[in-house]
Amino acid sequence: MNHAQLEAGIRTIISKTIDKFSIFIRTDDGTIAINAYEPRKAASLVKLPILIEAFRQLEADLFRADTLVYIEQDMKVGGAGVINHLTSSNVYSYKNLMELMIIISDNTAANLILDKIEMDQVNILAKHLKCEHTLIQRNFMDTVSQAAGFENYTSASDMCHFLTIIANRGKTINDNSRSQILEILSNQQLNGKLASYLPFDSNVKLYHKSGELNGVEHDAAILEYQNKRVEAVVMSEGWENNGIGKRHIADIGKLLIDYITSNLEEE
Repeated sequence: MNHAQLEAGIRTIISKTIDKFSIFIRTDDGTIAINAYEPRKAASLVKLPILIEAFRQLEADLFRADTLVYIEQDMKVGGAGVINHLTSSNVYSYKNLMELMIIISDNTAANLILDKIEMDQVNILAKHLKCEHTLIQRNFMDTVSQAAGFENYTSASDMCHFLTIIANRGKTINDNSRSQILEILSNQQLNGKLASYLPFDSNVKLYHKSGELNGVEHDAAILEYQNKRVEAVVMSEGWENNGIGKRHIADIGKLLIDYITSNLEEE
């Protein structure tokens, strides 16, 4: 499968629902951009820039990864995650919280990290990186702020830029932070979208973070195979049934896996 066939396949999958999708995919052969600069509700995708800023602050010795955090009952929130459901398990290191925030999208963990590094600092990072559509205005599961009109936003192009920062050597984070972030993303447990068709014994490495709300389904991933890499963001909203959105993203994921593993010399 070549780049043109990949884009044609994606456009076929979303042809009847294209307005629901924002897609940005970067490959060695070029980019695919569909409604890529349209701000959408970020859901848990915004935990990626939170993670990047947390590691930036660790590098600056603003806090320590091994510091223990004692979680009182009133700090816990619902939605995704396990902290809220565990009995008498209320002490975690900041590194644990960063891991839980990503691999099972734990909202309590994310709020504790966001409170530590400060929401404004994540927004400053986004602006510095020219991710103009990314804005965090509320904590996770803060329904009062949400009802008052405060929402978290990003775009497929912005999110792909965050993936590129994680995937490439650069000045935003050092190599030690990059390797730790990639390890966390590789342990993702919510694999029902872009990773859905990835075989257990696959040689494709996939590092990703998904997000969802009522009517919203997203996934952002770095795929690596041999010397090839793809950075892909698929955001979608407006679903009456979230399962339909998940299936479309899974089908796009299958195309990405087929694309990165295909031997182009034979085509």
